[in-house]
Formats: sequence, C-alpha cells, structure tokens
Amino acid sequence: LEEAERKRIEDLKEKERQRVTKELELWKKQQEDAEKQKRVRKEGKLHQEVERLKEKKKEKMNKTRIPNEGTSKTRLKPTKGHGSYSMFSENLKEEQLPAPRSAATIKINFTSRVFPTALRESRIAEEEEWLCKQAEARRTISADLSELEDLKEEEKNPDWLKDKG
Repeated sequence: LEEAERKRIEDLKEKERQRVTKELELWKKQQEDAEKQKRVRKEGKLHQEVERLKEKKKEKMNKTRIPNEGTSKTRLKPTKGHGSYSMFSENLKEEQLPAPRSAATIKINFTSRVFPTALRESRIAEEEEWLCKQAEARRTISADLSELEDLKEEEKNPDWLKDKG
C-alpha cells in the first residue's frame, strides 16, 4: 500500500513538472516573439528615418546644384557587428548633433534681509514691528546724546557695533 501511494505521489509530481515546463517554454517563446517584433519595428522606423534624411540631402543637393554631384563629402564609417542597424544609428547621431551653446554670465541679486531666517519661514508682521521699534529707539538715542554727534552714521548703528564686537 505504501509503495502504491508513493508511486501515485511521484506520478502527480512528474505531471506537474511537465505542465510547468510547457508553460515556461511557451512563455519564453512569447518573449522571443515580442522581442523580434520590437526589433522589426525599430529597424522599420530607423529605415524610414534614414530614407527621410536621404531625401533631405537630395533636396539640399538639388537646391544648391553642386557641379560635382557624384562625389559626396560624407562617408559612412565601417562598423563592427550589428549589421546595418549600427551603421544607420551612427549616421543619425552625426546628423542630429545640435550646435554648442554660447557662453554667458548670469548676474544674481539677492534681497537684503535683517533677519537670518528665510522669508518663507519668517513672520513678517512681527519683524516689521521689531524693526519699527528698533528705528524709534535709534532715533531717541541719537537725539538724546549730544556726545554721539562726532561719530559716523555706521558707528551709531547697534547692529554694526554688534558685528564689529
């Protein structure tokens, strides 16, 4: 009885193994077909692009009417492997290079702020109130003390004095 049960279990395992193997092979075949289709589409698009570029060159040559039409200055570089695909892609790369950008200097001006925090993080109303109080205090100090008259304006500024200290 045990031997018959073992044989039945082994048969079930073998059937499952075969089913999974068939599914895997089918999946691989589908992947390969999809890859082939992608390759064919790419080559088709590339071929169309090359034909379009050839037509543009012919139009340019017809417009300029070069006396020596048989010789072309552009030569295709020989490529290794990949057949015509890499030859066309190199040709396209040469055609699509944009001109280099012109160099320039950018000047940036920052708005001066009394407070070290960024404007997006500050509380504008409280800062304005504080600045008004500071300006009023400076006015009263400068008006009250006659001995400060001989000092420069920046030497009267408490922020400047603090930074200097």
